[in-house]
Amino acid sequence: EVPNEIELIWIKFHNIFDSSKFESEYYRDFGLEIVTYSNWNTEAIFAIANLDLFNDFISDIDSFVNEENQDISNVNIRFIKEFDFLATKRRIDLDHLNENIFLNLIDISNFLKESDNILQSLLSYLYKNNLVYSYFEEGNYIEIIKEEQNIDEIIEKIVDNFDIVHTVNSYSSGVVAPNLYNQPQKGFGFDITSGEELPIIGIIDTGIDSTTPLDSILIKDDTFNLTDTTPFIDENDHGTGVAAIAALGNKLYPNHLGTHIADALLLSIKIMSENQDVLFKDDVIGLIRRANKEYGVQIFTLTLGYKNYKKHHEKASEYSIALDKLSHELNILIFISIGNNRDLLPIAGPIINFPELYHLESSNLCSPAESMNNITVGAYSDNFENNSINRISHVGTTPAIYSRTFHYNWNLDIFKDKNGNANRFRINRLLFKPDIICHGGDFDTRLDPTNTGLKILSAQTGIFFNKEVGTSYSAPFAANLAAKIINKYPAFKNNMQTVKSLIINSSSISEPNEIFDKISNHTIGNGIPNEIIALNSDDDYLTLILEDEIYPENLKCFSLKLPEYLLDLDHKRQSIINISSTLCFSFEPNIKSEFTYCPIHLSFLLTDNLELENYNYDRYGKIILSKGINYNKVSNIKLKNSWSQDYYFKSKPLSNVQKVNQKLTKEDLRKNIDNDGNILIKLAINCKLHKLLNDIDKTKIENIPVKYSLVISIEELPYKDKTSGRLYDELSAINNFENIIISESDTELEAEN
Repeated sequence: EVPNEIELIWIKFHNIFDSSKFESEYYRDFGLEIVTYSNWNTEAIFAIANLDLFNDFISDIDSFVNEENQDISNVNIRFIKEFDFLATKRRIDLDHLNENIFLNLIDISNFLKESDNILQSLLSYLYKNNLVYSYFEEGNYIEIIKEEQNIDEIIEKIVDNFDIVHTVNSYSSGVVAPNLYNQPQKGFGFDITSGEELPIIGIIDTGIDSTTPLDSILIKDDTFNLTDTTPFIDENDHGTGVAAIAALGNKLYPNHLGTHIADALLLSIKIMSENQDVLFKDDVIGLIRRANKEYGVQIFTLTLGYKNYKKHHEKASEYSIALDKLSHELNILIFISIGNNRDLLPIAGPIINFPELYHLESSNLCSPAESMNNITVGAYSDNFENNSINRISHVGTTPAIYSRTFHYNWNLDIFKDKNGNANRFRINRLLFKPDIICHGGDFDTRLDPTNTGLKILSAQTGIFFNKEVGTSYSAPFAANLAAKIINKYPAFKNNMQTVKSLIINSSSISEPNEIFDKISNHTIGNGIPNEIIALNSDDDYLTLILEDEIYPENLKCFSLKLPEYLLDLDHKRQSIINISSTLCFSFEPNIKSEFTYCPIHLSFLLTDNLELENYNYDRYGKIILSKGINYNKVSNIKLKNSWSQDYYFKSKPLSNVQKVNQKLTKEDLRKNIDNDGNILIKLAINCKLHKLLNDIDKTKIENIPVKYSLVISIEELPYKDKTSGRLYDELSAINNFENIIISESDTELEAEN
C-alpha cells in the first residue's frame, strides 16, 4: 500500500531543449513540471502536475499524429520526437546492480506533501525488509548496500510502486589496483621530523600503518574509521604508501635514506579494509566533515572510488555531487585519483595501440573523479629514476597506460553543426579531466613494474618498500604541493581555490608528444605541476594573486602597470613577456542538467588600456559602438585575445577552471602607453548566470557573490638566452608592491614574494 501516486513521463526531443524558455511553457500549457534532464537536454523526465492540461496535451499529440494537416493548438508539440510513461525499465537503465545502489527521488514544488508521504512509506518498506540503506536528504536520494540475494527483485518492486523514484544508479566500490607484480625492497632506512603548525592532510584510504616511520606525524585519533580494525593498520597495503607521498612528496626519490622533514601531518581516515570493500558514500562525507570541524583539515586525498568507468556523457554521480557541495561549503580541496584501468592491460596477446586506447569508452574516468570543485589527478609515466626508455609509454610527457581519461565526448551529433563539423560554440574545451598529472610510474613492455614502477612505502611486515604503479600514488604528490603552499603562504588557506589556481597555473607539458596533441587535455590535463613556479617568484618571474568576489551580472576592471625598461630590450619583433593566468572558483552544483551543473559563468580578459564602459550613441540614445571593454569586439582590441570562456551560446557546459597563456611584444606594449607615459593594461572579470537556468534557479543564486581566485604569472622571456633580471623589482616598484594591482572598484591584488 502506497499513500500517493505521481505520474512521470519521459520525453525525447529533436534537439537540445531550451529550459530557460520552454520549461515554464510546458508547465503552463501541458501541466508538466520538470524533474530532470539527460543526454544534454535532449531527454527529460516530467511529472504530470495538472491532469486536465495533460489530457489536452494528449489530444494535441493525437491530432498531430493522425491528421494530415497537423493542425495543433500548440506548436511546441512539434519539437517532441518521442514520449512514454516512465516505466520501470526506463528508470533502471542498467545491465545489473552493483554493490552501491542509488534511488534518485523527485523534488518538485507541486508534490511536496505527496512526495513526503511516499518517502515515509518507502523508508518504512526498506526498514521492514531489513535492507542496509541511508537516506541523504540534502541530495534527495537513498543509498542501498546490496546484501540480499533477491535485491534485484526488491529494487524492481520499489520502482514499480514508489513513484518518487525517477532513476536508479549503481556502482561498485573498492580498491582498484593495476599492479600485476609486487617486488619488495628491504629496509626503511629513514626517519621523519616535523615542525610546528603544519597543515594536516586527511588520507581517505585503507589506513596508515603506525609501525612505519610515518608514526611520528600521525594524528593519534582512531575514531575516523568505517571498518572493524584500527585505522593504524593497513591490511590492504595501500593507504600507507599514499600517506608517505602526501607527507613527504618526492623526498624519498630516488634515494630514501636519511632524515626527512615532513610537509604535513597525517590524519588516517580509514574507509576500507581487507574484509570490507563496500561503503556508504555518506559515511565518507561525514568523516570529511568531522575532520574539517575537529582538526581544521582542508587538504584530503581520495584514491578509493567506484570501479565502474563512466559511460560517454554520463551525468555526475551522487558521490561527485556530494564532494562538490562539500568542497564549496567547507572551503576544502580534495585530490582525487582519476582511476586505474587494468582492463586495458592484457595478460596475454598484443597490447592495444597506445594512445588509441583512450578513445575507448572503457578508458573513461571512474567516479567521483568528475568532481569539478576539487582536483582530479592522472598518472605521468615517470618514476624519478631516469629510466623512461624502458617503460611501455612513449617518450615525453605522456600519461601512464593505466591512467584514465575524460568521459565527455565532443564528437556527438548534438555538438556538430548542419555540415557535421564540430561546433566550437557548443562545446567547452576548457572543461576536461584530469586537471593535472603527477608521477605514478609505469609498466615495461613485459607488464612488469619492477624497474619502471614507483617506489612505495609498504605496510607489510619485513617488506618496507614495493615497486607499484597507479593514479592512487599520483594524487598525493599534488596534495603534498598544496601543503607546501599553505606552509609558505598561510593566508591562502582562507580560499583553497587559490591553492588550486597556483597548482594548475604552474603546470605545463615540458616534453610535448605529437601523438597526444589531439587528446592531450583529456589525458594530461594542464600538465605536470612545477613546485618552484607554484611556490616562488624570482628576478624574471612574478606571480600575483587576486582573491575577490563578484555578483552575477556584474563586470569588474583592474589596472596593471608594466615597467618601461621592457621597451629598451633587444627583443625586436619577438615576444618580450609571457603572462600565464588561471582562474578557479567553486560553486553549488545544479543537478537538473549536464549543461547547468556549473550554473555560473565567470571569465576574465587581459586587454588594452580601455575604459570599462565607453560608448558611441545615435541621436535617439541607442548604443551604436562600444569603445570600452564591455560589449566591444575582439577585432577592435589591440591585444588580440578573447575572454577566457565564451558566453555566447546557451547550450554549452561551463568550466570553473580557466587557464590562458598570452605572449606580448614590444609593439603590444607601445600601443598601451597612457598620457602619463605608463605602459598600462587592464584585467576584466565578468560574471553571468547560465543561460539555460530557469527563473526559479536563477532567483536562488542571483544575489549570492561568487568568490574566485585568479593567479597571474608574468615572465620576462630571454633574448639570446639572456634576461635582464629587472622584472620583479621594477614591476613591484611602479605598482606599490603591497597593492600590485589597483582595482577601479578598490579591490587589490596581492603579490607573492
